[in-house]
Amino acid sequence: MTRFFWKYRYINFFLLLFAFIFCCLNITKIKVFFDSERIIELSNVEKDIIEKSVDDSNLLLVGLNLIDSLNYVQSVSIDSILDCIDTSKYIKSVKSIFNERIILKESILPFPVSLFNFQSEESFENSLERITSYNSKFISKDFKKLIFIIKCKNLETELQKSNILEFLNLQFSKIKESNVNITGQIKSEIYMTKNVIKELMVFITLSAIICSLMLFFFVRNYKIVFICLLSILFSIMFSISISTFLFGGIELVMIIIPAIIFIINISDFMHLLNINKSTEIKYKLFYSQLIFIGKPVFLTSLTTAIGFLSFTFGSFEPLTRFGIVTTLSIFVSLFIIVTFFALIIDLRLPLKSKSALTDHIVKLIQFIYPHRKIILISFLSLSFLALVNIKINNYITDEINTKSKLYKEINFIEENFGGIKPISFTLFNANKDQVKIFNEYLNLNKTSIDITFTQKDTTLIKSRIRDIGSLKSNILYNRIIEFSKQKNISFQIGGVGYLFDQISRSITIEILVGLILAILLIGFIFVILNNFNLMYLFISLTPNLVPLFSCLGLFSLFGFYLSLSNAFIFAIVFGLIVDDSIHIISAYSISRKQNHSISKSIEYCKKKTFHAIIKTTVIIIISLLPLLFSEFRSISQLASITITAALIALVFDILFLPNMLQKYIR
Repeated sequence: MTRFFWKYRYINFFLLLFAFIFCCLNITKIKVFFDSERIIELSNVEKDIIEKSVDDSNLLLVGLNLIDSLNYVQSVSIDSILDCIDTSKYIKSVKSIFNERIILKESILPFPVSLFNFQSEESFENSLERITSYNSKFISKDFKKLIFIIKCKNLETELQKSNILEFLNLQFSKIKESNVNITGQIKSEIYMTKNVIKELMVFITLSAIICSLMLFFFVRNYKIVFICLLSILFSIMFSISISTFLFGGIELVMIIIPAIIFIINISDFMHLLNINKSTEIKYKLFYSQLIFIGKPVFLTSLTTAIGFLSFTFGSFEPLTRFGIVTTLSIFVSLFIIVTFFALIIDLRLPLKSKSALTDHIVKLIQFIYPHRKIILISFLSLSFLALVNIKINNYITDEINTKSKLYKEINFIEENFGGIKPISFTLFNANKDQVKIFNEYLNLNKTSIDITFTQKDTTLIKSRIRDIGSLKSNILYNRIIEFSKQKNISFQIGGVGYLFDQISRSITIEILVGLILAILLIGFIFVILNNFNLMYLFISLTPNLVPLFSCLGLFSLFGFYLSLSNAFIFAIVFGLIVDDSIHIISAYSISRKQNHSISKSIEYCKKKTFHAIIKTTVIIIISLLPLLFSEFRSISQLASITITAALIALVFDILFLPNMLQKYIR
């Protein structure tokens, strides 16, 4: 295989170049999947409930925030706007204060009348008093905030969804001295698909610039920097093409693949370029690096791929696709890296082998060496905190950054009008009194009821709750179930919000179980490769699990919780931080197999790996800094978790791993 890469290095390069150009020409527009219904379909509930719940995806909530209290002129203007909205073929219904009906307390007959009347200024003023008395759910007590619950229909394409959002925004923006807030699943899908590609390009560019500067600082050769960046660009384009070819587009979760490929490529290049002994014979140098460094590089690619492959055993289709695409991309990247490395050797590009910065970092870590017991106790304490404090919880807004415009629009509805999470209740054979006490109980539990509709023996209650997380939501559902049993009310719970709570936890656990299996598999691979020495199971897992749990424990101090949005990040981070420990363990094992003494093998291990590990960690940390400001929480959390875990792993690998090898692997 080594001879193949060397002999056909230029043929391989031009094949990659032609494939890259072909991919660029064929990917004119990247389709991003944001299909929430696939999550719903995983729920083990009746098909009828699922169909009713999917209908919630057509719900839009429009919040109007007036500078001053609602006046008569504005009421007339809003009514005219609502008449215009009703004419749209994409609007099924609009519920608001303008068509809210109540039964008057003083009325002898239970006849519903309009709560809001603005036929004249006098009737308008009287209506405000009536609203104060009856507490409308569509307008705030200070008459400055209004909500319009809009049911859409016939929205089949992304263009139609975008057009209806623009139409609604345009209409409500006609109201002077007001701010418009639109939210709902349609808005979230359009917002994310519109921003994901734009943000992807911005952060790739920023990270590429920072990475270039850091690479140049370490290698002091702009040609090598260019080749490294070119390999990353090729790998990213091929990963997008693989997903497009296999699945017709990319999943929203795949927006982090460029960051993963970037980390993998930089790590592998830094180790391959860590050349301690040079030679005039180019093939001999290439062969030597692949034998001593290339094997660990392949092993790191294999273990990283196993980590991502664990996603393919789950039932959540987007993560399954993510696992397949990332696994294939890792091996494609490895082929690109080795091909480009052969070109670097053949072109005899001069390389600065050491850096004063890495020397200083090694000295700094060695300076704290006498305090390693305190550091180890700190790591173990944080790991214990992770086991004790961590919890699984899921919010609908988990993926949305709290500083984004979308989150602020959602928060307006959350704070003022009962929440964004659609929950429906279907009551069977319930009489009027049972429906009444059921609704009263929902109101007591901060559930905002939008509509109560009775047909024959079935009553449908459409409601919303705040995005309080799946843990608190399930407590609420159980409370409602217990109340219904006491009152002998037969009912079913449905709605997108309810189904999200039911399935998100099971998928999160599924991901974590897959991660555990992948970790154990990686450990056993080390055991098999080292003559079934079971000590390698302990040695290979400890330097990776401790940083991972320490990071989790540290984040738990700040209210961090595991969710569907971030559980897979830990699988990714494990696959990435395992690389450094593999290089150290492999270097030690190679030296011992050459019958070198333990002390000499440790020195060989430090000489061969420490500088490359430090360079890799520094470049990755600094290059990931822009991602901390991402509007998508999974990307910002990927950056923060990776940076923290990488720092802890670096300290652990340099301070403790050599001693562990010396003590347990003889």
